[in-house]
Amino acid sequence: MRVGSAYAVVAGALLAGVFVARAVTGVPSAWAYAQGRELERSGRYAEAGPVIDRGAVGANRTEALWRAGRSRLEDWDTLPTPDQQGPRGAAALGAGAARFLAARAESSASAWFTAALGDVYARRESAARANRTTDLALLDRGPWALVGDDGRIAIGLARAAIDREPNRAELRDQLVWVLQENGLHEEASRAMAESARVLPDFNAHPSFAFETLPRDLVETFWKTARGLDSGDAPLLPRERYVVSLGQLGHRLGHLQEAEHDLRTALNEPATKLALAEEAYHLGLVLVDQGRFDEAESMFARALEEPVFGPGVARMRAYIAERQERWPEALAELREARRLNPRDLWVLLEFARVARHAKEWDQAEEALRWAARLHRQDPAPSLALVELFLAKGEKVSARHALDEHVRSFGQSEDAARMDHALAEPLDPVHQ
Repeated sequence: MRVGSAYAVVAGALLAGVFVARAVTGVPSAWAYAQGRELERSGRYAEAGPVIDRGAVGANRTEALWRAGRSRLEDWDTLPTPDQQGPRGAAALGAGAARFLAARAESSASAWFTAALGDVYARRESAARANRTTDLALLDRGPWALVGDDGRIAIGLARAAIDREPNRAELRDQLVWVLQENGLHEEASRAMAESARVLPDFNAHPSFAFETLPRDLVETFWKTARGLDSGDAPLLPRERYVVSLGQLGHRLGHLQEAEHDLRTALNEPATKLALAEEAYHLGLVLVDQGRFDEAESMFARALEEPVFGPGVARMRAYIAERQERWPEALAELREARRLNPRDLWVLLEFARVARHAKEWDQAEEALRWAARLHRQDPAPSLALVELFLAKGEKVSARHALDEHVRSFGQSEDAARMDHALAEPLDPVHQ
């Protein structure tokens, strides 16, 4: 055998050995990683973390470390407050921090592990703050004096993550939250403005919820985003940029500005679906201004895309109701039911409007259908009691209320109905 051939045989054997070794370690680790992900998806975070740890091998290592760390944080979030502050909570946070530090060492250029480590310290500060005695003398020194060491580290890590990847809105959003949760409202407002400059579409910030953010922070976002030139938002087409401004302005009650932005969007090049969306939202703004005829023309444009059919039917029903045209309102809600027959809100609205229109049988049918479809929701059966009371049928109302209490237990609403049943009927029903 020639020397070259011998080398080739040895190299082939070594290479085969490498693949065998990888198979021996890779297949079980991949299986563990997949099992851990499944546990994660089912909300079993305490079990998921150790299983995902076994998957932190090879190509999956960095991502597995990330997920193993996040599982510990999710587990901490589900703990009762005393456990969060006790040994179990400390162990969960410590395990999470260890995974993020390991991943950070292997991927030092990434901002995400730095941000995740900041999440750990933010939770430590939250737990410590619950047991901390506030020195009232510190109040004169400003809000920073009330921030503990863990809170300061969390803020520093959030800022360090931004330094690594300054154009990632998610990292800037995290800074907003950690500042706000530590009572640093002015700093949070400035961070919110920076977040809006990076991505001036409020809907594209998944960690921002309109209902839970302080109103003035949302206002800061809207004012900052609206003050930008569209060229300052290179990741957004101009049409998407002004649509997002109009939608947020509408939710904040800035109707004139929202109308202006949505009309601007309608004049931008866009797909047929996008133009229908803009017309629909402009119609909503016009309804809130009481300009029903103009709104109707927008809704007609929106109907060029069937996806807006249920929403348009609802709004037409609302307009008809405002004008006390009950049969028309009921007809529009009947159309909404046809388009979305399982929607609970539509069924309840249909029954309510049918009551006003004295269409008692239709109202009862809608509520019984809603109760059958949404067995875990008490609203349809309560509405059925109210319907029978409105009809003056106290016996039927009593049966319906007893059935409701058997299914859902006693409640303030049920007690209110019981009190109404004890009162004499209105003379019109006697």
